[in-house]
Parts: sequence; structure tokens; C-alpha cells
Amino acid sequence: MLDAIESGKITLKVLTTNEISITKLTEDKFNGKVIQPGKSVRRAIAEHGFAISIDIVDNEGKHLFLLDTGGLTDAIIENSKQFNINLKDVEKLVLSHGHFDHFGGLPKLIPEFKEGTKLYLNPNCYQQFFAAVTKTGEEFSPEELASSIETLEKEGGLKLSGELPLLNKSVVQNLADQYNIEVIETKEPVELYKGIMTSGEIELFDEDELTKGIYIMKSRKEFEKHYFRDETSIYFNIKDKGLVALTGCGHCGIINTIKHGQKLTGVDKIYAVIGGFHEEWNPIEKIERKVKYFENINPEIICGMHCTGFNFNNLMSKHPAHTLGMVGTEFHL
Repeated sequence: MLDAIESGKITLKVLTTNEISITKLTEDKFNGKVIQPGKSVRRAIAEHGFAISIDIVDNEGKHLFLLDTGGLTDAIIENSKQFNINLKDVEKLVLSHGHFDHFGGLPKLIPEFKEGTKLYLNPNCYQQFFAAVTKTGEEFSPEELASSIETLEKEGGLKLSGELPLLNKSVVQNLADQYNIEVIETKEPVELYKGIMTSGEIELFDEDELTKGIYIMKSRKEFEKHYFRDETSIYFNIKDKGLVALTGCGHCGIINTIKHGQKLTGVDKIYAVIGGFHEEWNPIEKIERKVKYFENINPEIICGMHCTGFNFNNLMSKHPAHTLGMVGTEFHL
């Protein structure tokens, strides 16, 4: 079983996501566990991207980790200044997966880090990706997509289509070498700190949970279904509280991600689920099943942001654990 860390030692802070607000009030029901930013974000930036800081204060001192770097606007740089977060203090950065809205700020961040900072990523983050979402919602086999992509694009059969910006391995490694940053490519779980570990490759208990419509593009005429073997989440075992699952996009499925964390850590009780749940493309029937699952496991904090979508948050809002996450939101675990 993953060792536990005492409650009150960890603070998560959203450095960039899709929403920003100075009028969202902190909810008394959380008793200080979730704090909204208020006027502190009057000069902050929202974007289609995600990044969150992990601040640890315990008897061994203070430590600062990051999950993801936001999108292509470099909002994480400006927002860190607004929140008085010194990026030189970052010891470890975990990249959740190889999509531009999570690695976009990386080239600007690396020069900000101190020497010896560790960057963890799954080597599959460097693969090519292609999004092809049909207007009617049906899926293609890779062979069908390869043979019909040009016709579908020409006839308007796709509501989303195109190559995604790539994470360039040589650019990352060259910058890391220049600034003496340690790049650790691994598909295995890593213990980041007492009570904190990465997921490694997330087990697919149910493949229907996977985000639909994204393929690995080998060439214009060759595609593979994307099983998101690059996806990495972070788990926290909070003493006397339970397991916290922190996700980037949750492309493997939020239920798969939670079950994987339970199996990996040996902790069954779910205390909080925070991050991107990627429910925006899912039909309402599937979202309703996810909401029912959350009602059954009954965490104390449920916060789906970034790619989670309106429908999930609307249905989940009836649960007392639900909250909205935005730029500057803090979670005191």
C-alpha cells in the first residue's frame, strides 16, 4: 500500500485552465478544503490548457511540483507571477500526456527552472495524433478512416478534423541539456514523495471509457486507434481521508483512472477527484453513468474542469461534493 501523508500538508493550485472568475465565491460546505481565487485573478489568464501546482509543506521542508504546463499561450508563466509562485522552486514536473494544451508552455518553462529539476513523461507522448470527430458521433476503424478521410472532410462529415501540434523530442531534450534539466521517460509508476505517486500506464478496465475520435497518425493514409498509453495521472494517499486522483484530461476514462489508482496504491476510499475528465464529446447517457458512479463512491471533493464539459458539471452539481475549478482555485488536501 502507498504510504500516507498527513492531511493539511498538500495544496493544489490551478495555474491555468479554461475558465476564470473573480466573482465565484468560496463555498462554506468545504470548510476550507476548496478556496476560490476572487480578486487575485483580476490580471490572470484563462486558456484552453491545464496546469496545476502541488505545494507540499511538512517536517522535511517545502517542495513544489507541477502537473502539466498549460497551452500555447504561455499563460502558466504570467499566472505564476500573479500568484507569486517562483518557478525556480519547482523540483519535479509531470507531463500528463502529449497534447499541446498540456505541454504547450514547456519550452518557455524549462529555462525558468533551476538546474536538476526533473521532468517525468511517458515516451509515448512524442507520438503523432489526429482528431477526427464525426458530426453524428459514430467511430471509424483505422482502415475506414484512412479510406474515407478526404471525402468526409470535403463533404463536411466531421465536426473536428486535423493533426494536433506535436511534442518534439529533440526540442525538449536540447532545452533540457542546455539548462541541465533531467528528463525521465518512463511508463512505470514513480513515487514522487511520501504518499504521492504517478500512475504509469493506466489499466483499461473498460475500453468504452476511452475518449473517442483521436487516432495515432502514421501517415495521411495510415491510422491507429489511440489507446492513450501516454496518459499519466497522480495519486495522493491522504491519511484518514483516502485517495486523491489528479488527472490532466482523463482520456483513459475517469472511472478507469480511479480504479487503476485503487489497484496501484491499495487504497479503496476515494477522497477527491480533480482535473480534466474529458466528458465534452460523450453522449448524455454515458455522462449519466459517470455521475451515478461518483454518487456511489461519494468523494468529498469532485472537481472536473478543462475538458470536462458543461453536461457533466450540470448533472454533478446536485452532489454536495461538486465544485467548479478555475484559474487560481486551491485545494487543501
